[in-house]
Amino acid sequence: MAIVIEDSKMERLAQQIAFAEGVTVAEVLRESLMSLANQRGVATGKAPLRERLAALAREVDAIPPRIPADTRSDDEILGYNKQGAW
Repeated sequence: MAIVIEDSKMERLAQQIAFAEGVTVAEVLRESLMSLANQRGVATGKAPLRERLAALAREVDAIPPRIPADTRSDDEILGYNKQGAW
């Protein structure tokens, strides 16, 4: 199925966004429509963006903290003394 855009301003805008993002016009329209559908609660087969981001945040929070390889302070690493000079 094809979509015909008869509004030249809208078509130009879609092309500009596609060019700026390095994607096709179809991808721009797909993402825009999916976003609008999620906002309106229309079933799209994907969880709403808010839920997907919350799940991602939980995954990131579950990552154990890394122990720094170098325990010196930032100033010690950069070589600053107490007066802020090298």
